[in-house]
Amino acid sequence: MRKRLIWPVVAALGLTLGLAVPSAATAAPSPGPVALVQGAVPHKLDPKFQQLADELPALRQRAEAVKAKLGLHDNPVQEAVLDAIDPTQYKCSDATPPVVAAILPDTTGWTQEQALAVLHVLIFNMALMDAAYLPQPGPYTFGSHGQYTHTVNRTFKDLQKFWDIPSRGVSVVPAHGRSMLNADVNYRVFTVLYGLDPAQSRVSADLVAHELNSPALGYGDLPIFTFNAYATPGGEDIPGYGKSPKRIAFGDGVMEGFARVGLGNVAPQAILGHEFGHQVQFADSLMRPELPGPEASRWAELMADSFSGYFLTHARGERMGLREVRDFSQMFYQLGDCGFTADGHHGTPNQRMKASLWGYGVAVTIPPRNRVLPSLVVFHLFAAHYPRLIAPDATS
Repeated sequence: MRKRLIWPVVAALGLTLGLAVPSAATAAPSPGPVALVQGAVPHKLDPKFQQLADELPALRQRAEAVKAKLGLHDNPVQEAVLDAIDPTQYKCSDATPPVVAAILPDTTGWTQEQALAVLHVLIFNMALMDAAYLPQPGPYTFGSHGQYTHTVNRTFKDLQKFWDIPSRGVSVVPAHGRSMLNADVNYRVFTVLYGLDPAQSRVSADLVAHELNSPALGYGDLPIFTFNAYATPGGEDIPGYGKSPKRIAFGDGVMEGFARVGLGNVAPQAILGHEFGHQVQFADSLMRPELPGPEASRWAELMADSFSGYFLTHARGERMGLREVRDFSQMFYQLGDCGFTADGHHGTPNQRMKASLWGYGVAVTIPPRNRVLPSLVVFHLFAAHYPRLIAPDATS
């Protein structure tokens, strides 16, 4: 069963760093030396770090294989699936979304070791993977300074009461970038989740912990490190830890990013509503694995956007007004992508905005306003509307 994520920042950051990281429309990297920060003060890397740099393309391929097995594959497949999605028939901008521009760091002056550490963080999704699958110490706080703790906890309880699925076994946990300052946390991600060589993992784990513990890398709390959220159905075998739990892993960076573009008033609730929508899909078996990868992903993501919009504006949900509707629809718009052939394609910006607004429309037009429709009823309404939602919108 597939898990879902919000936005892969690796490609966008790669453009800034000059790294060997493909964009959402290119194939996986071929083996070769990794280019580190352009303009960094050149010096000879320590041999053990040079070995990591040399082996990183192969490690990336290993990481992608593991994420694909878990259903977290967020990079495009090499084979085009244009028969499922034709990118020539949709409006889709190549411009960098404001939220992504807002979180891209100033890389001037980064050392090669810092760039190498950042590559590890992004390629292996370290903080999010740890939060999603491995035990987390409490008490939980949300946001780099705990500023979203009350909002996330309250919204999660409201979601559990709102939807008619058994959700007592589902938990929401934070993904803090500063967790990677602990080399032992990094080590277990590399060895337990990715099955990497222990000796090599120890070098990588220590490198990440040491380099992130600096002002240039925000002491681990740069938003790019945790600009994501995962919903996992649970049940995977995790070596040494048993079965994985049902979780929503919520990165600090995604809340910080939207706060920077003036959408912090709706982002925590909207993103959590989206991820809980995936938990509804898991419980009701609403995924469509028989579809080609991009189309299966788009189906699931737009449905989760719709579920979120329904919850956010329902009289027994968040009861958001027109100003908030405008804001959360803009938030979903900025999370759209044009990676039509990517396994993790989430839908174009227009489609994501329209999906969330469709959920709002259901909440305010189907009487009685104080009754929450069963999740399967909302699903069937969505399924009937889906062809219109994804209809080509390009103009000649």
